[in-house]
Amino acid sequence: MLNRIDPAAAQANTAATPAGAGTASAQTVQQIVPPQSAHELAQRELADAPIDFGGAPLDAAGVPGVSFAETLEDIGFAVGARFREPRRGAADGRAERPRARSMLQQLIRQIGAVSAAELAELRQRIPGVDALDDPADAMRDAGFNAGEIALLLGSMLEEGKLSGMRRKRAEDALAAILDGDEWALQLFARLEFGHAGRTGFAELRRLYQRAADRQKRLTEWFDEFRRLRDRGRKLKTLIRALAFELSAQGPAMDAHLAAVITDLKRILQFLGVEDHCERAARMLDARDVDADALLQSLVACVEQSWISAGWLAARTDAVIRDDARRYRYAKTMLELVKLLPSDCFDDADQRDAILGAFAEHLEALVDAGL
Repeated sequence: MLNRIDPAAAQANTAATPAGAGTASAQTVQQIVPPQSAHELAQRELADAPIDFGGAPLDAAGVPGVSFAETLEDIGFAVGARFREPRRGAADGRAERPRARSMLQQLIRQIGAVSAAELAELRQRIPGVDALDDPADAMRDAGFNAGEIALLLGSMLEEGKLSGMRRKRAEDALAAILDGDEWALQLFARLEFGHAGRTGFAELRRLYQRAADRQKRLTEWFDEFRRLRDRGRKLKTLIRALAFELSAQGPAMDAHLAAVITDLKRILQFLGVEDHCERAARMLDARDVDADALLQSLVACVEQSWISAGWLAARTDAVIRDDARRYRYAKTMLELVKLLPSDCFDDADQRDAILGAFAEHLEALVDAGL
């Protein structure tokens, strides 16, 4: 897993370091504290160097307790500013290579400062790689994927030990990798899961490639995210890859940037709803009702073609065996529906119909003395 350097702390410490002091002394490694919520996870990953949203506030990635609309608006403003930059992007929708290369080098410096073992493990798989005439081909023969090749080639170039034709071949090979589609996802999957992460990469790739599918309702995406094994780490990997891709784009790629922002939006919205469900489950404190169960029930409510108080009553009875807790459960579900992003619903009428059915269901529970 990639440990992080606090950019602000590192900058402050650099300023206080006397001239001539070693580079290592200018960097402060921040103590790693597990995130306490999904909001905090999203905030950390989107604030992580070298991701750059052009000056958008760091807390725009995780606004506690409110809709993620403000988050996405901030990202949109940052991207809008990018369109006004004087650089030209690739016309085919690929990441701008010099920007991607610069960001990759920043990432490699960060990894090398706090987690040299990540790079050492790759080198152990191909001894003497620095002396090879064509290291990229040797890496492919050794079973490296594009993300691992980018990581090791970038590290070799960063060290400055290559010269002449060897350096030229390494630079050309890295440029070819950066023109590909999956290297960033593979790289962040490698950093999060290690070599063993390859077994779950197909699931990540499927989500990454299908993320542009506009036919799916948002709740269908929520259900896919909910079913992910090791969900937190996989969504974190997707966030980092998408945020890296967003920051690496040139300003001329309107359609591609819009797709990346939409992908990030879905994940952030899911993390927001998941966070609300976790809080609600703790407050409800009902047997067999955890955040996943509440998420599943929310998806079922929205996907129900015709919802009624009777249908909700049957769902409540099936989930909650204790009569005394049924009203609290139904009330909790009502409040969670209110917190769902508008993109979850076909239109305002569907949202109103679901809320109306819950109100009728709650009234029936009150009439029954529950």
